[in-house]
Amino acid sequence: MRKKPKRAMLDGDILVYQAAFWAEANDPDKFPDKLEKILKKWIPKGIEEYDVALSCSRDDNFRRKIWDRYKINRENMYVPEYLSYIKEYVRHNYNAIDLPNLEADDILGIYASSNQAVSVTIDKDLKGVHGWHFNPNKDKELRFITKKKAKRFFYKQWMAGDSTDGIPGLWRIGPKRADKLLNEWEEEDWDTNIIALYDTDKHRVRDEGEMSSLDIAKAMAWCVNILTTETYDLETEEIKLWEPKVGS
Repeated sequence: MRKKPKRAMLDGDILVYQAAFWAEANDPDKFPDKLEKILKKWIPKGIEEYDVALSCSRDDNFRRKIWDRYKINRENMYVPEYLSYIKEYVRHNYNAIDLPNLEADDILGIYASSNQAVSVTIDKDLKGVHGWHFNPNKDKELRFITKKKAKRFFYKQWMAGDSTDGIPGLWRIGPKRADKLLNEWEEEDWDTNIIALYDTDKHRVRDEGEMSSLDIAKAMAWCVNILTTETYDLETEEIKLWEPKVGS
């Protein structure tokens, strides 16, 4: 287990949404005070400095080029009136970090996996990233996720998908079934077995168009896989898409 970092990376998307909904329901002129109260709750004990991660636009997200239906189900969701204004306020009044074509989740994943910061969010997707984490709604202390636990969470997501993000995953395989399958298989066979399931009529992704089953399987993996220091280079800003190990 690595030494705890003294810096935190906060999920700015969620912070901004919480503040924007509050401003709309209460007093938009007082949202900075509300934002400060949320921040105080979010910053774990022992943290000396923090950054706020913000997502790129949905259209610029690299996952959209891989799977054009990624988060398309959110296009018609209600957006609070002051969201854009508060996002710009955060960008100019806090140490905000955004990276080209990346979501806030990816920024948290990169910094947590490199042990540069504690990932602070209420989003379950960060369970797929090894490193130090803090959920302000659940945790009293920092929580460490091992590479083994992070890997297992990713493989479950690869099979089950994530309907909230428009990632279908395998047809009729949910988290419980996915967990059972991982228990039945040898770990070295996980990649091969999951790709085989994506190629069966029973579990094939519906409406896959001209994409091959292998391309669909990879697309689902890349959509659920939060970037880490192993799949993103901070210096060059290069994304290195994870590749499954198939065959000998």
